[in-house]
Amino acid sequence: MDKDTIKAALKEAIYQRRSTRAYIDQPVPDSIIEEIIEAGQHAPSASNGQKSHFFVISNVEKRAELRAIMTKVIAAIPENDNLPPVFLKLIQRAKEEEVDVSYGAPVIIVTTNAKGSPNAFADTACALENMMLTASANQVGNCWLNQFLMLRDAPPVKEFFAGIGVGEDLEVCGALAVGYPVEALETAPLPRTGNQVTYIR
Repeated sequence: MDKDTIKAALKEAIYQRRSTRAYIDQPVPDSIIEEIIEAGQHAPSASNGQKSHFFVISNVEKRAELRAIMTKVIAAIPENDNLPPVFLKLIQRAKEEEVDVSYGAPVIIVTTNAKGSPNAFADTACALENMMLTASANQVGNCWLNQFLMLRDAPPVKEFFAGIGVGEDLEVCGALAVGYPVEALETAPLPRTGNQVTYIR
C-alpha cells in the first residue's frame, strides 16, 4: 500500500469514528476482537514498557453481574451539586432501575496497567485510541467508558475485577464498549468547536 493510500485510510478512520451508545444483541466475531486487541497491544507506551493488560469480557453472566454491581454502587453515591448533571441523572436512574454503563455492548474491554505507574493512563489511552479506530475500520461500534475507572476503588467493583484476574499489582485505567450499533452512525466529519490550538513560532 502506498503512502497516500495509507494516509487517506488513516484520516478516514479518525474523522469517521463515532461513539456508539446503543448496541444490538449480536456477537462480534473473535477474529475482529483479536484484531482490535492487537491494535491496542501495538500502541506506544512509556519507554516501550508494554505494561498494559487488557481484560475482554464477553461472558453474558459476567456482564450481567458487573451491570448489577455498577447499578448498586452508582445508586449509593450521595448526590451533590458538584457532580456533573449527566452523572446526577445516572445516580437517579440507578435508584429506580438497573443501569448499563456499557450500553448493552456484547464486549467490554477493560484496560489496566501497573499500579502506581506515572504513565498508566497515557499508556492505556494510547491503546484505547488504537482499539477504537480499529473497531471503526471494521464497522464495529465502540465507546470509551469512564465509570469503571471512576468507581474502581468501590469494594464491590474491586472485588469483581479481582475475580476476573485483575491483580493487586494492576489498576483499572479505562474501558471500551464494542459491538454493532442499533442504528448506523453518521460518519460525516463533525465541525470542531473546541480543542483550540496556539502556535508559538
